[in-house]
Amino acid sequence: MKAFKAQMDIQHQELASAQSKLDQKDQEVELLCQQLENLQKTNCEMAQNYETQLCVLKSQFLKLTHSYDKLLKQKNRQSREISKESPETSFLLNNLRKKMEEFQDKSREWDKKGTVFQNHLIYLDAQQKLLSEKCNLFQKQTQSYQFQMSNKKQNQGEIVKYGQPETEKDGLTVEKLRAAVNEMKISRNRLEEENLKLREDLKMFQSQCQNIEASFSEMRNELQSRDALWRKIQLEYQQLRAELLKIIELKDMQEMHRSSFVQLTEQSENKNADFLLQAQSQKSQREVLSKIRNHLYREEPSHCSEQEGIRTEISDLTEELHQKEITIATIMEKASLLERQLKMELQIKDKLLAKQQLLNFKHKVIKSENTHLKEIIENQKYKSCMSIDLSNKKHGDFTASVQKLEHENARLQNSLVKLQNHTETLMLGGVDKRGETEHSYQTHSKMQEKEDRLDRGHEMELDDKPPSPATEDPLCFGGLFPEKGRTGTLLSHAYDAEEIKLSESLINTKPHPLFCQKSQTETPGQKLLFPARPWTMAILTQFCNLQGNYYPAGTQDRVDAKTLD
Repeated sequence: MKAFKAQMDIQHQELASAQSKLDQKDQEVELLCQQLENLQKTNCEMAQNYETQLCVLKSQFLKLTHSYDKLLKQKNRQSREISKESPETSFLLNNLRKKMEEFQDKSREWDKKGTVFQNHLIYLDAQQKLLSEKCNLFQKQTQSYQFQMSNKKQNQGEIVKYGQPETEKDGLTVEKLRAAVNEMKISRNRLEEENLKLREDLKMFQSQCQNIEASFSEMRNELQSRDALWRKIQLEYQQLRAELLKIIELKDMQEMHRSSFVQLTEQSENKNADFLLQAQSQKSQREVLSKIRNHLYREEPSHCSEQEGIRTEISDLTEELHQKEITIATIMEKASLLERQLKMELQIKDKLLAKQQLLNFKHKVIKSENTHLKEIIENQKYKSCMSIDLSNKKHGDFTASVQKLEHENARLQNSLVKLQNHTETLMLGGVDKRGETEHSYQTHSKMQEKEDRLDRGHEMELDDKPPSPATEDPLCFGGLFPEKGRTGTLLSHAYDAEEIKLSESLINTKPHPLFCQKSQTETPGQKLLFPARPWTMAILTQFCNLQGNYYPAGTQDRVDAKTLD
C-alpha cells in the first residue's frame, strides 16, 4: 500500500506538472492568436493603403494622360503654325514624347507589381486562415486533455477509496495511467513540434512583412522620383511655352515697327512740307514783331509813371490798414478792460447780496430777540406789580435797554433799505463808465458820513443815561456794523479788508450780559428767567466763540422756592 501511495503521489506530481505545461501552452497559443490578429490587422491596413495609393496613382495617371493628350493636340496645332520658324521646339517636343513614353512604361511596370502584391496579399490571407484553424484545433485538444485529466483525477479518487479490496484492479489502472502518460508525452511532443512550426511560420510572415514594407518604401521613392521628373517636364513645358509666346510677341512687334516706320516716313514727308510753309510764315511774323517792339518802346514811359502811381496808392493803403489795426487793438484792449470791470462789479454785487442776506438774517434774529425781550419785560412788569422787592431803578434800566434796542432796529431797517436801493442802482447802472461809479461812490460816502454823525449824536445822548444790562447787542456782537472802514465798501478794492475786519469784530465781541457762563457752584434746582429755544441756541453756537455752558443773566443767584423748601 505504501508503494502504491508513493506511485500515486508521483502520478499526482506528474499530472500537476502536465497541467502547468498545458497552461503554459495555452498561454503560448493565446499569444500566437494575438500575433495572428495583429498580423491580420497590419495586412488589412497595408492592403487598404496599397489600394488607396493605387487609386491615387491611377487617377494621377489618367490626369496625366488627359493633360498629355491636350498638350499633344496643342503642340500639333502650334507645330503646324510654327513648323517653319522653330526647329528647336520640335526637338524639345520629341524629347517630351520620349519621356512620356518612358513614364507610360514605368506605369505599366507599376501595375504589374501591384497585381503581384495583390496575389501575395491573397496568399497571406489564406495562410492566416490556416493558422487560425490550427489554433482552434490546439484549443480543442487542450480542452480534451483537460477533460481527460479531470476524469483521471476522479478515477484516482475512487481507487484511493476502494484500494484495499481491489488490489487487482490497481494494476490495470496503473497500466492505463501509464498509457495515458505515454499519450500525454506523445501529445506534448506533437504540440512542441507544432509550436516550432508556428514560430517558424511567424518568422516567415515577419520577414515577408518586412520585405513588403521595403518594397512599399521603394515604390514610394520611385513615385517621388517620378513626381519630380513630371514636375521638371512641366517646368520645361512652361518654359517652352513662354519662349513661344515671346517669339510670337517679337513677330508682332516687328510687324508693328514696320507699320510705324511706314507711318513715320509719311509723317516726315508731311512735316517737311509744313516746315516750308512755316519758313514762309516766319518772315511775315518777324515783320509783325518788329512793329510791336517799336510800339512797346513808345509806350514804356507812360507805363512806368502808372506803376509809380499805383505804388504810392498801395503805400497809402498800407498805412491806413496799420492805423485801423492799431485802433482795433485799442478797442479790443478797452473791451477787455470793460469785461474785467464788469466781472469785478459782478463779484462785488454777489458779495453785497451775500451781505444783504446776512443782514436780513440778523434783522430777523434781532426782531425775534426783541419780541422775546418784550415778553420778558411784560412778565417782569407783572411780577413787579405783584412783588415789592423789585425797585424802580431796574424798571428804568429795562425801559432804556428796550428803547436802545428799538433805536438799533430802526437804524438796521434804514441801512437795509439803503443797501437794497444801492444794489438796485448797481444792477441797473453796472455797464456805465468809471466817472459815474466814482460820482455814486462820493454821494454814497457823504450819505454814510451824515448817518454816522447822527448815530454818534444819538449814542452820546444815550451815554448820558445810566447803564443797563441790555445795552449791547443781544447776539453776542459788539455791533452789527462797525464804524471803521464803512465808507469804502461799495466799489473800492478795499472791500475784502473791510469784510475781514467785520468778521474779526463778530468773533472778538464780548458776550451779551443776558448770557453768562455757568457757575461751578450751581445747584440742580436753579431756574431760568425765560425758556431756552432751539433757534436761539443754534445762533449762539454758530456766532459766539464761548467755551462752556451759558444761561441768561440773573439766573445764577436765583433759586426756586420749592427746592429751598
